[in-house]
Amino acid sequence: MTKRHHRVLVRVLFAAAIVAGLVGMFAVWANRQALNTDNWTDTSGKLLEDQHIQNALGTYMVDQLFTAVNVQQLLENRLPPQADALAGPAAAGLKQLANSRAPIFLARPKVQDAWRTANRAAHKQLLTIINGGGDTVSTKNGEVVLNLRPLIASLAADVGVEQQVQAAQSKLQGSSGAQARQTAQQKLGITLPSSTGQLVIMKSDQLSTVQDVGQGIRHLAIVLGVGTFLLFGLAVWLARGWRREALRTTGWCLAGLGLVVLFARRVVGDSVVDSLVSADSVKPAVHSAWTIGTSLLYDIAIALLIYGVVLVVAAWVAGPTRSATAVRRALAPSMRDRPDMVYGAVALVYLLVLLWGPTYATRKLWGIILLGALLVVGVELLRRQTAREFPDAKSGETGERMRAWFAGVRGRRAAPAAATADGGGATQSVDDRFDELDRAAALHDRGVLSDDEFNAQKTLILQRSDSSN
Repeated sequence: MTKRHHRVLVRVLFAAAIVAGLVGMFAVWANRQALNTDNWTDTSGKLLEDQHIQNALGTYMVDQLFTAVNVQQLLENRLPPQADALAGPAAAGLKQLANSRAPIFLARPKVQDAWRTANRAAHKQLLTIINGGGDTVSTKNGEVVLNLRPLIASLAADVGVEQQVQAAQSKLQGSSGAQARQTAQQKLGITLPSSTGQLVIMKSDQLSTVQDVGQGIRHLAIVLGVGTFLLFGLAVWLARGWRREALRTTGWCLAGLGLVVLFARRVVGDSVVDSLVSADSVKPAVHSAWTIGTSLLYDIAIALLIYGVVLVVAAWVAGPTRSATAVRRALAPSMRDRPDMVYGAVALVYLLVLLWGPTYATRKLWGIILLGALLVVGVELLRRQTAREFPDAKSGETGERMRAWFAGVRGRRAAPAAATADGGGATQSVDDRFDELDRAAALHDRGVLSDDEFNAQKTLILQRSDSSN
């Protein structure tokens, strides 16, 4: 294979890794968000903690409650005949009170715990279906239901119609449910269907499709998640002679994937909200639901962005630029003479990162081990590179180089000012110029100044000498 074809192959691998990474990020997010009960329950709890969602859900529950209980008829039955005209306004006032109380009710810790419990139960039911069904749930006649009836019953107690709701629920038990509903409606003002307060997430005719989608998401998350990094690794390994550039390209690709997904999450979120909801009053709740529901996708994108930046910095440190070479020269003495101190400092920084836990991998055992191993390999490669490049580097010479550089800068700034003050006359004695040349030569002999730096310093001294004559 020619060198040109070899580079084309590496570029093809990079392109395939980018496509796999983009699709894989969404597959991993869907797998962790939709098919993990703990994540699902945690996200549902965050949803109910949002004020906009509390307002929207509270409105739904109040509508369900006042559909179940004919409050106006109840009031008419309780009020004297001459006060029947007050039943309508009183029922409207009670509903307004319930609407104002519902968000406060939903913010209570016990209510939020009940909400999480209902979501956990519904999600376990969903996973049972995706995994092939069980004794009580199957793809033939099963439905995934989020049961909000306990919350509605609690809200009924909060607004003072608990007994009516309980009476309706008891009347609906058994085979005579239809007759009981009719009797309750006539005597108690109750119109409580058996499905009140139950959100059907999925119906039986949709379950087979969901099983296929669920299994496909799991397979894609594994294949594309692992395959993306394998493709990047293979591209770097095949880039013989320019692996540092390939590593830097990998970093930019990972960072770019993270930025693209962050941008897409923002743009798609606005589009989803506008397409799903037409009423402005509900848009804040839907927007909050999108933001919270895609928080794991946000975490994945941020993780790739961080890993990409780390790889770019690593490639820069190992590169031929003047600043990177200066960094390696400064690290060379410690890398060679005090490796225990170097690894100790790196371990301390890594421990602080783990305590921070900015990415998913830094909070999992497998990720901690993998990232730690990669960090050790990177430090060891850098240590060997500095040993090859600067075998005679000495401690403290970096400070001397910095002082010499600052002295040169001050000298370049001071020379024109001194020449102006003296009217172009002599600004430096011959002995002073020889002393400066002698100091520069000594630094050059010790390796503190490179050949180019020494020649530049010498030229500067001689130029000042010529200008003073």
